[in-house]
Amino acid sequence: MTAPINSIQSAGPAAVDDSRRASRANLEKAAQKFEAVFVNMMLKEARKTSLGGGMFENDAMRTFRDMQDARFSEEMAKRGTLGIAKAMADFLDRAQPMAATDEAKGAPE
Repeated sequence: MTAPINSIQSAGPAAVDDSRRASRANLEKAAQKFEAVFVNMMLKEARKTSLGGGMFENDAMRTFRDMQDARFSEEMAKRGTLGIAKAMADFLDRAQPMAATDEAKGAPE
């Protein structure tokens, strides 16, 4: 038989590992993913404005176009075409030292 849930003891305070968040490379990767999602959403909304279905408009073509737009948005984000990822990474990089200072002072979040 298994032990009852009440008998599980608390592990105590867990150490928080912030090393992943502090890395500039991780900030840039997250910002790049955000830009890719943003561009993909922008393309989807732009596709909704089409004036009418063409001769080749069907579910397969829509699926292909969605996959193509997703890949296109990833490539745009990777190349930094719009600069959203760089701006976001720079902003978050500047904001991190302030957050660390506030935590050291004991300021509420």
